[in-house]
Amino acid sequence: MKAIILAAGMGTRMGDLTKDKPKCTLKFLGSTLIERQIKTIKEAGIDDIIIVTGYMPHMIESPGCIKVENRDYDKTNMVESLFCTRDHWNDEIIVSYGDIIYEIGILKQLMDSNNAINVIVDLNGASYFKDRFGDNFLSETESLIMDDEGCIVDIGEPYPDISKVQGQYIGLMKFSLKGLEIISRVYDRDKKDFWDRPWLRSKNFQNGYMTDMLQRVIDLGDRVKAVCVTGGWLEFDSFKDYHKYLSWHEQNQLEKFYSLDK
Repeated sequence: MKAIILAAGMGTRMGDLTKDKPKCTLKFLGSTLIERQIKTIKEAGIDDIIIVTGYMPHMIESPGCIKVENRDYDKTNMVESLFCTRDHWNDEIIVSYGDIIYEIGILKQLMDSNNAINVIVDLNGASYFKDRFGDNFLSETESLIMDDEGCIVDIGEPYPDISKVQGQYIGLMKFSLKGLEIISRVYDRDKKDFWDRPWLRSKNFQNGYMTDMLQRVIDLGDRVKAVCVTGGWLEFDSFKDYHKYLSWHEQNQLEKFYSLDK
Protein backbone atom coordinates (compact mmCIF):
# COMPACT_ATOMS: atom_id res chain seq x y z
CA MET A 1 0.00 0.00 0.00
CA LYS A 2 1.14 3.53 -0.84
CA ALA A 3 0.16 6.96 0.46
CA ILE A 4 -0.15 10.08 -1.67
CA ILE A 5 -0.28 13.52 -0.05
CA LEU A 6 -1.66 16.29 -2.26
CA ALA A 7 0.31 19.38 -1.23
CA ALA A 8 0.66 21.47 -4.39
CA GLY A 9 -1.59 24.43 -3.56
CA MET A 10 -0.63 27.93 -2.47
CA GLY A 11 -2.88 28.18 0.57
CA THR A 12 -3.85 31.79 -0.10
CA ARG A 13 -6.56 31.78 2.58
CA MET A 14 -3.86 31.37 5.22
CA GLY A 15 -2.72 34.95 4.61
CA ASP A 16 0.77 35.84 5.85
CA LEU A 17 1.16 32.39 7.42
CA THR A 18 1.92 30.91 4.00
CA LYS A 19 3.36 33.96 2.25
CA ASP A 20 6.81 32.36 2.04
CA LYS A 21 6.04 28.63 2.34
CA PRO A 22 3.56 25.94 1.28
CA LYS A 23 0.62 25.39 3.61
CA CYS A 24 1.72 21.85 4.47
CA THR A 25 4.93 23.24 6.03
CA LEU A 26 2.94 25.36 8.49
CA LYS A 27 4.03 24.49 12.03
CA PHE A 28 1.29 23.59 14.50
CA LEU A 29 2.16 22.86 18.13
CA GLY A 30 5.73 21.84 17.39
CA SER A 31 5.45 19.99 14.08
CA THR A 32 4.52 20.92 10.54
CA LEU A 33 1.35 19.53 9.00
CA ILE A 34 3.35 17.40 6.57
CA GLU A 35 5.55 16.06 9.37
CA ARG A 36 2.47 15.02 11.34
CA GLN A 37 0.99 13.26 8.33
CA ILE A 38 4.18 11.42 7.44
CA LYS A 39 4.63 10.31 11.05
CA THR A 40 1.06 9.00 11.23
CA ILE A 41 1.32 7.22 7.88
CA LYS A 42 4.59 5.52 8.81
CA GLU A 43 3.28 4.49 12.22
CA ALA A 44 0.37 2.83 10.42
CA GLY A 45 2.87 0.72 8.48
CA ILE A 46 3.05 2.55 5.15
CA ASP A 47 6.58 3.49 4.09
CA ASP A 48 5.95 4.25 0.41
CA ILE A 49 4.87 7.90 0.50
CA ILE A 50 4.49 10.23 -2.47
CA ILE A 51 4.06 13.99 -2.04
CA VAL A 52 2.63 16.09 -4.85
CA THR A 53 4.32 19.48 -4.70
CA GLY A 54 3.68 22.68 -6.62
CA TYR A 55 4.03 25.97 -4.77
CA MET A 56 7.59 26.40 -3.44
CA PRO A 57 8.45 22.68 -3.74
CA HIS A 58 11.97 23.20 -2.37
CA MET A 59 10.45 24.16 0.99
CA ILE A 60 8.95 20.72 1.57
CA GLU A 61 11.44 18.53 3.40
CA SER A 62 10.43 14.89 3.16
CA PRO A 63 13.35 12.46 3.65
CA GLY A 64 12.50 9.03 2.32
CA CYS A 65 9.46 10.24 0.37
CA ILE A 66 9.05 10.57 -3.38
CA LYS A 67 8.21 14.03 -4.69
CA VAL A 68 6.10 14.49 -7.81
CA GLU A 69 5.66 18.06 -9.01
CA ASN A 70 2.46 19.49 -10.43
CA ARG A 71 4.01 22.22 -12.55
CA ASP A 72 0.57 23.64 -13.31
CA TYR A 73 -0.42 23.85 -9.63
CA ASP A 74 -1.60 27.47 -10.04
CA LYS A 75 -3.94 26.55 -12.91
CA THR A 76 -5.26 23.18 -11.70
CA ASN A 77 -6.75 21.50 -8.63
CA MET A 78 -6.82 18.25 -6.66
CA VAL A 79 -7.81 15.87 -9.45
CA GLU A 80 -4.95 16.98 -11.69
CA SER A 81 -2.53 16.79 -8.75
CA LEU A 82 -3.57 13.22 -8.05
CA PHE A 83 -3.17 12.21 -11.68
CA CYS A 84 0.38 13.59 -11.71
CA THR A 85 1.22 10.44 -9.71
CA ARG A 86 -0.38 8.01 -12.15
CA ASP A 87 2.90 6.32 -13.03
CA HIS A 88 3.10 5.13 -9.41
CA TRP A 89 -0.27 3.40 -9.35
CA ASN A 90 0.87 -0.20 -9.08
CA ASP A 91 -0.66 -0.82 -5.65
CA GLU A 92 -3.66 0.34 -3.65
CA ILE A 93 -3.25 3.90 -2.42
CA ILE A 94 -4.28 6.17 0.42
CA VAL A 95 -4.89 9.74 -0.80
CA SER A 96 -4.79 12.65 1.62
CA TYR A 97 -5.07 16.39 1.28
CA GLY A 98 -1.95 18.17 2.49
CA ASP A 99 -3.78 20.61 4.77
CA ILE A 100 -5.30 18.11 7.20
CA ILE A 101 -4.01 16.14 10.18
CA TYR A 102 -5.68 13.03 11.56
CA GLU A 103 -5.35 10.39 14.24
CA ILE A 104 -3.82 7.03 13.38
CA GLY A 105 -7.06 5.24 14.25
CA ILE A 106 -8.82 6.94 11.35
CA LEU A 107 -6.08 5.92 8.95
CA LYS A 108 -6.10 2.30 10.12
CA GLN A 109 -9.87 2.14 9.76
CA LEU A 110 -9.52 3.39 6.20
CA MET A 111 -6.73 0.91 5.45
CA ASP A 112 -8.97 -1.95 6.61
CA SER A 113 -11.82 -0.96 4.29
CA ASN A 114 -11.67 -3.23 1.24
CA ASN A 115 -14.02 -1.58 -1.24
CA ALA A 116 -12.85 -0.23 -4.60
CA ILE A 117 -13.25 3.38 -3.45
CA ASN A 118 -13.35 4.22 0.26
CA VAL A 119 -13.88 7.73 1.66
CA ILE A 120 -13.60 8.87 5.28
CA VAL A 121 -16.80 10.57 6.48
CA ASP A 122 -16.94 12.32 9.85
CA LEU A 123 -20.37 11.80 11.41
CA ASN A 124 -19.46 14.50 13.95
CA GLY A 125 -18.67 16.96 11.16
CA ALA A 126 -21.63 19.26 11.78
CA SER A 127 -20.57 19.77 15.41
CA TYR A 128 -16.97 20.45 14.36
CA PHE A 129 -18.08 22.94 11.71
CA LYS A 130 -20.44 24.70 14.13
CA ASP A 131 -17.62 25.18 16.64
CA ARG A 132 -15.26 26.21 13.87
CA PHE A 133 -17.48 28.60 11.89
CA GLY A 134 -20.39 29.47 14.19
CA ASP A 135 -24.00 29.79 13.08
CA ASN A 136 -22.90 30.35 9.48
CA PHE A 137 -21.31 26.89 9.23
CA LEU A 138 -23.55 25.70 6.37
CA SER A 139 -21.95 28.29 4.09
CA GLU A 140 -18.63 26.48 4.63
CA THR A 141 -19.79 22.89 4.24
CA GLU A 142 -21.01 20.74 1.35
CA SER A 143 -23.62 18.07 0.85
CA LEU A 144 -22.93 14.46 1.77
CA ILE A 145 -25.76 11.93 1.59
CA MET A 146 -25.40 8.17 2.13
CA ASP A 147 -27.74 5.33 1.26
CA ASP A 148 -28.83 2.47 3.55
CA GLU A 149 -25.75 0.46 2.60
CA GLY A 150 -23.34 3.20 3.65
CA CYS A 151 -22.45 4.33 0.15
CA ILE A 152 -22.24 8.00 -0.77
CA VAL A 153 -24.90 9.04 -3.27
CA ASP A 154 -24.40 12.83 -3.24
CA ILE A 155 -21.31 14.85 -2.36
CA GLY A 156 -19.92 18.32 -2.90
CA GLU A 157 -22.97 20.56 -3.37
CA PRO A 158 -22.15 23.97 -1.82
CA TYR A 159 -24.49 25.77 0.57
CA PRO A 160 -26.60 22.68 1.24
CA ASP A 161 -29.70 22.37 3.36
CA ILE A 162 -28.86 20.74 6.70
CA SER A 163 -30.93 17.70 5.65
CA LYS A 164 -28.29 17.01 2.98
CA VAL A 165 -25.38 16.93 5.43
CA GLN A 166 -25.18 13.46 6.97
CA GLY A 167 -21.44 13.73 7.52
CA GLN A 168 -18.35 15.65 6.52
CA TYR A 169 -15.89 14.73 3.77
CA ILE A 170 -12.40 15.35 5.16
CA GLY A 171 -10.10 14.78 2.17
CA LEU A 172 -8.86 11.29 3.07
CA MET A 173 -9.64 8.24 0.91
CA LYS A 174 -8.39 4.87 -0.31
CA PHE A 175 -8.44 3.40 -3.82
CA SER A 176 -7.88 -0.26 -4.62
CA LEU A 177 -6.41 -1.15 -8.00
CA LYS A 178 -9.99 -1.53 -9.24
CA GLY A 179 -10.84 1.88 -7.81
CA LEU A 180 -7.88 3.39 -9.63
CA GLU A 181 -9.13 1.83 -12.85
CA ILE A 182 -12.54 3.40 -12.25
CA ILE A 183 -11.26 6.93 -11.72
CA SER A 184 -8.79 6.56 -14.60
CA ARG A 185 -11.63 5.66 -16.92
CA VAL A 186 -13.63 8.69 -15.79
CA TYR A 187 -10.59 10.97 -16.06
CA ASP A 188 -9.63 9.87 -19.57
CA ARG A 189 -13.21 10.16 -20.77
CA ASP A 190 -14.10 13.51 -19.24
CA LYS A 191 -10.77 15.25 -19.82
CA LYS A 192 -11.45 15.14 -23.57
CA ASP A 193 -14.96 16.54 -23.24
CA PHE A 194 -14.66 19.05 -20.39
CA TRP A 195 -11.20 20.62 -20.54
CA ASP A 196 -11.81 24.38 -20.30
CA ARG A 197 -15.52 23.64 -19.85
CA PRO A 198 -17.67 23.39 -16.70
CA TRP A 199 -17.43 19.97 -15.05
CA LEU A 200 -20.04 19.19 -12.38
CA ARG A 201 -19.50 21.90 -9.73
CA SER A 202 -16.06 22.99 -10.97
CA LYS A 203 -15.53 25.86 -13.39
CA ASN A 204 -13.67 23.49 -15.74
CA PHE A 205 -12.15 20.01 -15.75
CA GLN A 206 -8.59 21.07 -14.95
CA ASN A 207 -9.83 22.81 -11.79
CA GLY A 208 -11.87 19.79 -10.77
CA TYR A 209 -12.52 19.14 -7.11
CA MET A 210 -12.01 15.62 -5.78
CA THR A 211 -15.65 15.62 -4.72
CA ASP A 212 -16.56 16.16 -8.37
CA MET A 213 -14.56 13.09 -9.36
CA LEU A 214 -16.33 11.08 -6.67
CA GLN A 215 -19.75 12.37 -7.74
CA ARG A 216 -18.98 11.58 -11.38
CA VAL A 217 -18.02 8.02 -10.41
CA ILE A 218 -21.34 7.70 -8.57
CA ASP A 219 -23.35 9.18 -11.44
CA LEU A 220 -21.78 6.68 -13.85
CA GLY A 221 -22.89 3.75 -11.70
CA ASP A 222 -19.95 2.80 -9.47
CA ARG A 223 -20.04 2.73 -5.69
CA VAL A 224 -18.18 5.00 -3.29
CA LYS A 225 -18.13 3.54 0.21
CA ALA A 226 -18.25 5.81 3.26
CA VAL A 227 -15.89 4.86 6.08
CA CYS A 228 -17.55 6.57 9.03
CA VAL A 229 -15.65 8.08 11.97
CA THR A 230 -16.47 10.58 14.70
CA GLY A 231 -13.89 13.36 14.91
CA GLY A 232 -10.16 12.76 15.06
CA TRP A 233 -9.00 15.27 12.44
CA LEU A 234 -8.47 18.97 11.71
CA GLU A 235 -8.49 20.96 8.47
CA PHE A 236 -6.27 24.03 8.05
CA ASP A 237 -8.09 26.02 5.41
CA SER A 238 -7.66 29.58 6.64
CA PHE A 239 -5.82 31.98 8.92
CA LYS A 240 -8.84 31.85 11.26
CA ASP A 241 -8.66 28.05 11.48
CA TYR A 242 -5.06 28.12 12.62
CA HIS A 243 -5.67 30.59 15.41
CA LYS A 244 -8.95 28.93 16.40
CA TYR A 245 -7.13 25.63 16.97
CA LEU A 246 -4.40 27.31 18.99
CA SER A 247 -7.13 28.86 21.13
CA TRP A 248 -8.83 25.48 21.58
CA HIS A 249 -5.51 23.98 22.66
CA GLU A 250 -4.91 26.74 25.21
CA GLN A 251 -8.44 26.17 26.58
CA ASN A 252 -8.03 22.37 26.65
CA GLN A 253 -10.79 22.00 24.05
CA LEU A 254 -8.77 20.66 21.13
CA GLU A 255 -9.21 17.00 22.11
CA LYS A 256 -12.93 17.34 21.51
CA PHE A 257 -12.03 17.01 17.82
CA TYR A 258 -8.39 15.89 17.60
CA SER A 259 -5.86 14.39 19.99
CA LEU A 260 -2.17 15.14 19.58
CA ASP A 261 -1.36 11.83 21.27
CA LYS A 262 -3.35 9.54 18.96
